[in-house]
Amino acid sequence: MKNTSLQLIAAKALPSLSGNSLTYNPEKNVYLTLGYTSGAGNTYYQAVRFSDRLAVYYDIGEGYAHTFLNGIKLFCWDGQKARTIAQKYWGGCDYQIFSERFAKEQSILMLKNFLAGQLKAQGAHVSDQEMLTFARNMIEETHCRQLA
Repeated sequence: MKNTSLQLIAAKALPSLSGNSLTYNPEKNVYLTLGYTSGAGNTYYQAVRFSDRLAVYYDIGEGYAHTFLNGIKLFCWDGQKARTIAQKYWGGCDYQIFSERFAKEQSILMLKNFLAGQLKAQGAHVSDQEMLTFARNMIEETHCRQLA
């Protein structure tokens, strides 16, 4: 027999990666958050990709003529919770029309810069090319299908 009270509490305390607030687009291998529409008629939402080490969030806006990349956030898992390791925003006159290629390249550069800072803090040195290749591989992992 199922415990309905326990199921209701678990649903509130432990939300799943599904339901009305998050959908999965298998064609693009990306999770999409529930969007909202502004008074100007633009729709805003996040596209999220995961690997075993990273979560990459794209803040996206859809206007009447274009889809825009408003920002990117990179998260890692610190053993207890997600922690922001890098973020970049575009907006106003510095807007960016969305392209997968641009978003991916920006994510790679952001991760490379984070790793460079970590190496510097530890007194280690790795070539820029090696860091770039490593960062590219880690971001590529977020584009691979993670769930069966």
